[in-house]
Amino acid sequence: MSSSKKAIHKTIKEALGYPEDIDDKDFLKDWKHRSSQACKPCWELKYCPYGPFVEQSPLLPSLKSEAIAHHEHIKKVLETGFIGTADPLDDEQRREVEKFVMVAKANPAVLAKRVVRNLFMERITKLAEEEGKNILEYMQSPMSDFEKFRVPYPLDGSDADDFVIEGELKDGIDAEIQRLEEIVRTGIDDQRSPLDAARKKSFEAEVFNFDANEFPDEIPQIILDAMCKNFGHICPVVFVGESITETAEKRRRGRYIPFKIKLRVVRRDNYTCQECGVHLKDDEVEFDHIIPHAKGGSAEEHNIRLTCFDCNRDKSDHVDM
Repeated sequence: MSSSKKAIHKTIKEALGYPEDIDDKDFLKDWKHRSSQACKPCWELKYCPYGPFVEQSPLLPSLKSEAIAHHEHIKKVLETGFIGTADPLDDEQRREVEKFVMVAKANPAVLAKRVVRNLFMERITKLAEEEGKNILEYMQSPMSDFEKFRVPYPLDGSDADDFVIEGELKDGIDAEIQRLEEIVRTGIDDQRSPLDAARKKSFEAEVFNFDANEFPDEIPQIILDAMCKNFGHICPVVFVGESITETAEKRRRGRYIPFKIKLRVVRRDNYTCQECGVHLKDDEVEFDHIIPHAKGGSAEEHNIRLTCFDCNRDKSDHVDM
């Protein structure tokens, strides 16, 4: 998926807000400038400040190889009339499911979120069938009134006890426990379900309209670097980051590292390569940008470390996460 001399597919340009007929060199030049002005917040903060609104940012198109594989899968679903898979479990996976069944029986609330999600999908599917719509039309994130959006805390699932286990939710949890017990008994995680009318209609249209040439063979690495590693969307910082939102003390951008910062880094890292641990002489010291300058990394002390020559060259523009 690295960049090459091949023409950049029009769907990549369109997804990122460029006209499809823009020259490839002009496109890459502008994207490089845009994407290197501020690094992804998760690289420095180890935290995403955008939360669920990452999903409002553009998604890159699937690669042709991925699209073809998905197309074949959809065709198989239509042929068999079942969606989902039945996967055999090894002994360790089977024991893990068995342990989870015991936990779920003692505290059914641990299954509440999973069952609520399943019930939601059942209702959306039924609504799509009744209204004759594509099920994906109901799955879009809200685009307005986002200031009213609230994410419940804590986010680690410890709020499961807040669910009132009764009625439809209780029935759903009981059914899920029975399904898990069946997995333990048979050793097969059977998640197949009959293909509903709404999905069948959507899949048939997808198969009918499929054109492998509408997908790129590859995507330049400089664009892939801007993707969110969890959700696949382009990091919003590429589109909404601007100098006015920087802190009062501007980030020191550029490859030049002031002498006083070099001195502090040498003392802090004790003349030791932070990759391989080898002790360095004065003439062996290399100063490495943890987040590369090419990806928006600053020349401030927190982003500089000592490395030996070999480790610095091996890293190139890679960012460790």
